Amino acid sequence: MSRKILLFYLFSLFSMSVGAQRYVPNTKWPYLYEDFQKGTIYMEGNKKSEAELNVHLLGNVLHYIKPDGKIYHSDDRNIIRVEIGSDAYIYSDRQLVQIVANEGTNLLLKLKKADFDAMEAGSGAYGASLNSSAARDLSSLDLGGLNTPELGKMLLEKKDGRDIPIVENYYFVINDTRIDATKREVEKFVGHKRAGDLKKFLKENKVKWKNAESLTQLLKYLIR
Repeated sequence: MSRKILLFYLFSLFSMSVGAQRYVPNTKWPYLYEDFQKGTIYMEGNKKSEAELNVHLLGNVLHYIKPDGKIYHSDDRNIIRVEIGSDAYIYSDRQLVQIVANEGTNLLLKLKKADFDAMEAGSGAYGASLNSSAARDLSSLDLGGLNTPELGKMLLEKKDGRDIPIVENYYFVINDTRIDATKREVEKFVGHKRAGDLKKFLKENKVKWKNAESLTQLLKYLIR
């Protein structure tokens, strides 16, 4: 093998390795997305607003950039739907949850949230809403994105924080009823009359409880 071919091969492997690196949020950039993305906020009264958006992992709330170069927090008042890139969200329990699939008004939702407990066991501050008092309570984790910081400063420190582990939880909303996507909760939802049929469906379709495609098929079954 010639030296040029060998170098090209090694460079290709390196490029593939770099490209395959998965984004991991950290305490200096505690956002669901690696970068703010163009998105749309749909509100009551047939109103909408476009901005650069991201989801802050303290409370899973919406952040947006204003022309002044600062990051602002949007509450959930009057917001019907949020689109960030190709992903769609709604607010549920004051948290942004992703719409994975829908059958009419029946939904499969996914909540991706920070596992702060795994980082700092015993602290009760991390479930608080995003506000100044919550920021003051963060004694052991200095989370970025609080108190309307400037985006430029955050970008300088973007890779300097501690990694934040992410956990994913799925659940259904069927006829306005929330059902955790677990075997136990789904069995409770269908009741005794459909228990045998549900067991057969789960077995035949090899339903996996953390797999979006499997749960989408289960949603269709549940609303029959």
